[in-house]
Amino acid sequence: MPDSAPVDHLLRQFRQAFADVNLSPGEARHLRDLLLNFQRQHGSVEGLRHQLFELARERFNTFKDKAVIEWLEAASALLPAEEAPASTVTSGAGAARARAFFSPREECVAGIREFIADARRTLDVCVFTVADDRLTEALLAAHRRGVRVRLLTDNEKLYDKGSDVRALHAAGVPVRVDRTANHMHHKFALADDAWLLTGSYNWTRSAAEYNLENLLITPDAHLVSRYAAEFARLWQELPEFTA
Repeated sequence: MPDSAPVDHLLRQFRQAFADVNLSPGEARHLRDLLLNFQRQHGSVEGLRHQLFELARERFNTFKDKAVIEWLEAASALLPAEEAPASTVTSGAGAARARAFFSPREECVAGIREFIADARRTLDVCVFTVADDRLTEALLAAHRRGVRVRLLTDNEKLYDKGSDVRALHAAGVPVRVDRTANHMHHKFALADDAWLLTGSYNWTRSAAEYNLENLLITPDAHLVSRYAAEFARLWQELPEFTA
C-alpha cells in the first residue's frame, strides 16, 4: 500500500460523498478522476477496497446491516479482476477508451474536436500543419476558455494556402517552428498530460475528404509520457515563431 497521506485524502473524499448515501454523477466523475491520478502515481487501487467497506460499516450499525456489508465484501473479493480489453482502461470519465478513427470520413475531425473540447488545463499540439477551420476553431475555443494551448509546427507550411497557424499565433497561442531544411512532420497532441492523440492524419481538409489516414486517441500512461517528453524536448529546441 502507498504512503498513508494520498490514501487518507481519497478516503476523506469518499466519506464526504457517502455522507448522504447518494453518489451523484458529478461526485462519481470527481472520484474517478482522483482514483485515476492515484493509480498513475501509486499503482493498484485494490488496497482501498477493504477501507471503503469500513466506511460503510461506520455508517450502518445494526447487526443485519453489518452482516450484509461483510457478505458483500467477501463476495466481491472472490471476483477476479476483469482484464480490460486492449482498447479500454479506467479513467476519470468512466470507461475511457482508446479509440481509432479513419478517413476519408468525418470521424477523424470529430475525434480531434472532441479531444480538444475535453482538455481542461493544457493542450500541446505538434503537427505538420493546421489547415482545417473546424480544428482551428476548436483550438481557439480551448484557448479562450483558459486552456494553455501550445503549437509546434513546420515552418514551410506557415504560408501555405489555407494555413491557420498565423491566425492562431495572432490570437495569442504560442507557436514554435522548425527552421531546418527538413520537415517537422509529427502529427500528435497531448491533453492534460493524460491523453495522447497520434497517427498519420494531417490537420487539413484534404485529409478529411480524400486521404486514407488513421488517428488514435489513447490514455496509455507510458505512451503519454514518451510523447510528452518529445514535445518538451522540441519546445525547448525549436525557435519561437514571430510574424
